Amino acid sequence: MWFMCHNPALVNRPGRSPLVLLASVALMAALPAAASAQSASPAATGITVDARTGKTVPLLRPVVVSGQLTSPLATEIVQITVSASGRDLISEKITPKPDGTFEFRFKVEACCDYTVSAESADKKATDTFGVDVPKKLSKGPIAALYNQSLQEQGFHTGTKGGRVTSGTRLATKAFRKVNGMRRSEAYRPAIFRILLQGRGAFDVRYPGSGRHVEVDIGDQTMALIEGDTPVHTFHVSTGASSTRTPSGNFRFYRKDPGYNEKRMYYSVYYRGGYATHGFNPVPNYPASHGCTRNPIQFSRFIYNWVDIGMPIHTYG
Repeated sequence: MWFMCHNPALVNRPGRSPLVLLASVALMAALPAAASAQSASPAATGITVDARTGKTVPLLRPVVVSGQLTSPLATEIVQITVSASGRDLISEKITPKPDGTFEFRFKVEACCDYTVSAESADKKATDTFGVDVPKKLSKGPIAALYNQSLQEQGFHTGTKGGRVTSGTRLATKAFRKVNGMRRSEAYRPAIFRILLQGRGAFDVRYPGSGRHVEVDIGDQTMALIEGDTPVHTFHVSTGASSTRTPSGNFRFYRKDPGYNEKRMYYSVYYRGGYATHGFNPVPNYPASHGCTRNPIQFSRFIYNWVDIGMPIHTYG
């Protein structure tokens, strides 16, 4: 059952069929009655989303936009647009039914301030709502969306599943480092909000360099970059104060698989004995003898991504 409210911002013009947005944005009851209490949609309670009363929609809940054109023209269409915090998410043209009614459905997968509009000819009706970001991550679709959101901003999780793994936590730490937050693996709703707004990625210093690697010694992060886009960003540890990692522009010249006698794992060298390689531990601060330590579980991936002759830029 939907609970509906009229939109006061309706505009009617002479000679046009009035557009009436009968429902603002309402949660859709999509789950069967047999669903468990833990996974049941709050839509079953008949909650109406209306920003004027300060209500919000949980992430991943289905949303319905419905309305009606009075005396619609045979060729009339309705333009549905959905945006969140200034980002355009959906633009869809739909054909009303013969009686002028229309309906459009989507899931809440972004943040944080949604605007939904239905427009036909020179008439438009809109509504807004907020998004409720979970205080804790639970396994399942929410965890999968969090992993996906990290990866879309270039933070390498090593997983696409619906669990919070060690890779998820390392990616969270890399995000925190890049964004000047406390260096830990702890999840916070604020992190999810930033990611869901398409923000928080590693700041590329050398755009237009094709495939290359950048190491930010100040942030203690390393990014594998495609042109201008950081596609895989990692938490790393560079050289301690007495054995600093050299800053500069270099190229990878040698790759050594497996462990060596110094317990360096899958090493890729870029200047003399300096390399990026797997090691345990990788603390939150500069601790190596000059190399760039990366987490062992990601070392093979980094090793295989890097090509001999590829540029690496170290700075900070």
